[in-house]
This record gives sequence, structure tokens and C-alpha cells, in this order.
Amino acid sequence: MRVRLAAGAILLSWAAGAVAAPPMVQELALSRVDGRWQAAVRWSAPWSTEPYRGVREGVPIEFTVELQLLRHQPWWPDAVVRRTSFSREVYYNRLTRQYRVIDWRTDQRHFTRDWARARSMVQRTGRVPLVRDTRLERGQRYYVGVRVAASSEQLSLPARIVATFTGLWGTTSEWRYRPLDR
Repeated sequence: MRVRLAAGAILLSWAAGAVAAPPMVQELALSRVDGRWQAAVRWSAPWSTEPYRGVREGVPIEFTVELQLLRHQPWWPDAVVRRTSFSREVYYNRLTRQYRVIDWRTDQRHFTRDWARARSMVQRTGRVPLVRDTRLERGQRYYVGVRVAASSEQLSLPARIVATFTGLWGTTSEWRYRPLDR
């Protein structure tokens, strides 16, 4: 029993000094194709810091990209017209020595042995549909917000407890906004 408590205390003290930096949204590109607005997000995580370094040790990390379409209202908090989110996961399988990247929006799975390629695949969102032109009111100003969060839902229960008490894996980027120019 004492060994378990000592090991738990060592793990918590190690994790307390290893708070992760949040992922950062680098670019939000908006485009209109066939009367439908789409967003493409480019973001990055500080892979050289904990817990992101843990991916190479077999710790799965899931990232959630959240998008909001807002209508500007000067007299009241801006109204959320549409909200969407999707997740991407990266995991290293030591047995096959491959990284697995899962896009939960399209249910696509990609496998690679190259760490740089796995990072690139998890940070690429592709085009995400937002709203049709017919749903937008004339004379109104709209803008899109995006943020990225590193989730701890895929972790084992002991790792989730450590993440809860120390701030590991639960980091979220700041919202980044861009006007919807019609």
C-alpha cells in the first residue's frame, strides 16, 4: 500500500511540473463553394512539451476543433447561428511501430511510420461546411470563431485523474475570429 501511495505521489509531483502549452490556431480560411460557406483551419500543438511528447510513448491524444458562426449584434451579445465541432486523434502503436491518425468527422484512419507526417495529418482539417448563403440574412454582419482543445477522454483512468489535478491534456487555444465577407 505504501509503495502505491509513494508511486502516486511521485507521479503527481512529476505531472505538476509538466503543464502543457495549449495548441494554437495559426490560420482560419473561409471560402464559398456553390453557395455554401466552408472553413479550413490550420493549427499546431507544441509537440516538444509534455504531454504531447507522450504520443511517441503510446499515449493517445484527441484534439477537438470547434467552429462557431456568429451574427454581430451591437446591443446584445452576439448570436450563435451555427456551432460545429469535430475531433482528430493521434496514437502510436508500439507493436506495429505506426502512428494512427483518426479523423472522427469523416471516420478516416491513416497510418504512417513518420512522426512528422502524423503531426501534419492531425493538424489538417480540410474543408468543413458551415452554412448555406440562403441561411444568412441580408444586411447582417457575420464572423467565424475557431479554437482547438486537447482532450483527455481517450486516456486511461489513472492518467485522466492526473490530467484533472495538474492541467495536463486539457489545454485549449484562445478563440480566433475572422469576418465572413460576403
